[in-house]
Amino acid sequence: MFPSLFVLVAWGFSFTAAANYRSIKNIIDECNFSVGNQTFDLCPVISGNEGGWIIESERRTPPTITKTVYQIGLKEKLEVDESKPKHEQCFDGTFICMTVINHRPLHKDEDPRVLQVVPIAGRLPRNLTQDEHGHGDYYPGLNFTVGMAPSRSDPRHDVLHLIVHGGYYDYRQQKADIQFICDHDAEEPTNPTPYYTWNGTTVFRWRTKQACTHDKPTKRPPSKEPPATGPPAPDEPPADDDEQDLVDPDAQSRYSRRKLMATFGTSACMIFVVLYLLYFPPRALRRRVSSFVKTHPALQRFRVGERVLVRWAYEDLGFEDGEEDVMVNAAGNAAELEEQIPLKPSPRMKNGVTHYGSA
Repeated sequence: MFPSLFVLVAWGFSFTAAANYRSIKNIIDECNFSVGNQTFDLCPVISGNEGGWIIESERRTPPTITKTVYQIGLKEKLEVDESKPKHEQCFDGTFICMTVINHRPLHKDEDPRVLQVVPIAGRLPRNLTQDEHGHGDYYPGLNFTVGMAPSRSDPRHDVLHLIVHGGYYDYRQQKADIQFICDHDAEEPTNPTPYYTWNGTTVFRWRTKQACTHDKPTKRPPSKEPPATGPPAPDEPPADDDEQDLVDPDAQSRYSRRKLMATFGTSACMIFVVLYLLYFPPRALRRRVSSFVKTHPALQRFRVGERVLVRWAYEDLGFEDGEEDVMVNAAGNAAELEEQIPLKPSPRMKNGVTHYGSA
């Protein structure tokens, strides 16, 4: 029973989380899209830089200096530099690439060394991602996923996530998570900023006005008195009333999904606690229930099963250090008192001798 309950809870959480994300074929052709009942227009952001974006950062790694270079091309794949060796740049078909280079400042005559070349997202060829044994789980294809997630710093605006898949490095899937953050004071055009990389996911933050949500307009319900319309033209079919009453099927806001998830999780936890108390009640609870049943004789017709009674009896036999069974040895000074059970002669006689001590 309990494993099934956990599976149901996990399925509910995954279904609620998946409801906030949707897949799009091409961010260029679908730069104006909707997520839930919110609309976004990323066309000015995507078309803000014709040649893509190049982001560089350096850090001291004595005795060297390490430079990380990100190349981002959301419109089209990155160009291949014919002057560089192929193994020192990302594969043809890469849209987002990370290159790590270092050099020794005290050896100025040395060329920089390429440490890493990571195709984060793109449409890579299959034959370039397998090892010498033909192993590898990469499936060629570039796809985009957009979705909303709550912001930790701004409770008024959620974060728009643009997830770009299709990367592959060291026989592991790679992807980019571009987080568009609403900033009403941003001076356009803005640029992305690398945030962190973990477990095959490279996260970028992008502050822009275009990430501020706009409610999707919905049609008002028809009034009680419909406006007067003239008769249809002879060659024109009559208008269908159902077409004028269209309502957005996804009018439920993102906050209702959060409430649904919270309600589902709370209900599942309450059910689990109740079932646990029913199957494994603590000793104090059993005593209270027993005393309550004794004071209400009408409830005694509902009997507990034999297995439960046997388990309770075994559990009651287990005493902690210093605890004594008062049912046998009495409690406190009661042990010094005489036996309180009245004795009477047994009505049976054996060999002419009357036996005492039977209750």
